Amino acid sequence: MRRWLTPLMLLMLWQGWGGAQKDILRDIIRALREPKPAAELLARSPITVVANDEALFNLFRSFLPPVHSATFIALSDLSQRAAELTKPDRHLVILVDRSRGDFPLEHRQLVPYELTLVRRQDVVVAAEVRRQGRNERARIFISAPSFRAFKEAVERFVTRKIRELRDLQGAQVTPVPIGVVITNAGQNLLNEFAERTPLDFVWATPDNLAKVQDLLVTETEIYLLVPPVLERLRERLPFNLNLLAPHQSVAVRKGKGGNYWQVLLYGAFPDALRGLIRRYADPLTVPEKPLVITHPAIPKPKRLLLVPFGDINIYRDRIGNFAAQVFRAFSSAGLAGEIVVPNKPPEPLLDWQPFQSGLVESRHIAALAKDNAAELVVAGQLTGFDTQTVRRQELSSRPSPAADRRIWEVATVRIEQVTACLRAYLYDGRTGETLWTRTVEGTASKRTVEEISRTEASQPPLLEPERRSFFVSDERLYAAAATAVIAELLEALRTEIYWLPETPAIVLSPTPSATPVPEGIVGRVETLPDGTVLVYLDIGANQGLKVGDILLVYRQVTVKTERKTVQVEEELGKAKVIAVFPEACKAQMLVPIQPAMLTDACARLVR
Repeated sequence: MRRWLTPLMLLMLWQGWGGAQKDILRDIIRALREPKPAAELLARSPITVVANDEALFNLFRSFLPPVHSATFIALSDLSQRAAELTKPDRHLVILVDRSRGDFPLEHRQLVPYELTLVRRQDVVVAAEVRRQGRNERARIFISAPSFRAFKEAVERFVTRKIRELRDLQGAQVTPVPIGVVITNAGQNLLNEFAERTPLDFVWATPDNLAKVQDLLVTETEIYLLVPPVLERLRERLPFNLNLLAPHQSVAVRKGKGGNYWQVLLYGAFPDALRGLIRRYADPLTVPEKPLVITHPAIPKPKRLLLVPFGDINIYRDRIGNFAAQVFRAFSSAGLAGEIVVPNKPPEPLLDWQPFQSGLVESRHIAALAKDNAAELVVAGQLTGFDTQTVRRQELSSRPSPAADRRIWEVATVRIEQVTACLRAYLYDGRTGETLWTRTVEGTASKRTVEEISRTEASQPPLLEPERRSFFVSDERLYAAAATAVIAELLEALRTEIYWLPETPAIVLSPTPSATPVPEGIVGRVETLPDGTVLVYLDIGANQGLKVGDILLVYRQVTVKTERKTVQVEEELGKAKVIAVFPEACKAQMLVPIQPAMLTDACARLVR
């Protein structure tokens, strides 16, 4: 009887209390709970995640505990699966990286925020928590202009320490500085840039510049371009693309004043642009002097000879059979129709070391390629490993029950890193000439928390200085670095070499000869008081010209380097014929231009 007395008295006391006393007791119980990351509380119930890319879903899911139930619905499938989002037994999380697409307004009833209030530069984190019976269900909306701001917003949200789900209730809108990206390279390359760059941005294609015209005037401009580039866009670029050869890429940065820039990454082909993005994802690392890259144009081989790659004896037990790893990677890379490995070196050579070091004579390369019927030969070797271990302390804190103190956590972290260095050579199988050579690096790292100490104080504790050493305890990092350097080699082959596609057979058929386009030379230039520029040319009615025709005015520019002299055609603008004579005509320039630029210019009929 006595054991039931105390619970019965507490129950009678609870029923006798008023609402205010009950709220006070709830707040006391809540204050005694240990704060936990929001991700841990959300993972206690099933979660439905709506996102416009799988990468966003995987990023969010990586913060959840190992045991969780999360369902992914693509934003493109939202209309067909909207009924699933009304289930009362699941949390709903909506993730939107606006550089990959906007959330459709017709489904805005699912979002705990008014979508029409979202500006281009806003990062929005909003949550609504409703109680359904004994359970609480949350609707969460995270939206950002691009991937960098989105990643930071997700990390802040899921690592936020809360005592219960209703602590998430509310909305936070944070504007971030943005730039503007203009690209014709497609969504995949834009996503790759977004995941690497430290810049938040909005983007547009060359066809719809009007929607970002105000930002083009005031913000940093980044151009990610591949051929062909519209003529009206070329005029905005910080480099004249007409000066480039067909297989050349360029990277350049030009100041707009202060910390605002015009940045151009132009790739001669999509993989070349991908290589520039990997190298210059941070706009501030792009050189201010134009960096022009010439890509070797090599036909894609039907048969590629892969000389066994060299390794280092003292690391062989840690990385395994390196030559076999290279062969497997090349076999699945699709660089050639067939990958073959030679059985033995050509006489009088006794081993592969001259091929691996790049010291072999061209005649031996040509002989080996001929014996194996290969068009190209690839060889190389590991040149070394760099190791480093860094131990440092990281400080974090959380509120303490004492108002004038905080609970400080000091984590001792060990970061181990191994970098593998590889030198590779690409040879022409017919002549033995070296077509391409490159040194690449691959890195593998591991982060380990060795110790966590906690202290309660009003001031943070002092941290020990960072310590560095060359010893790496986890030898598996050597194998991971070797795998990474092979991947870097394949990426360099894709991005630095223009692989010409196989040319199909062409059947020639007679065609009527084309009518020659009238071309003339500018003989005289006049400037009217209102600034109108008139030009006189030595072609007229006898060459088929008539009033109203449009002429393209251009001039020949000679580019001279140490290797060769190249002539390029620089367009100066268009002119409209306003008067025609038998052997001459007068035309009005349709664009503003300095008369001095028209000296020795030419023109041809375009319409």
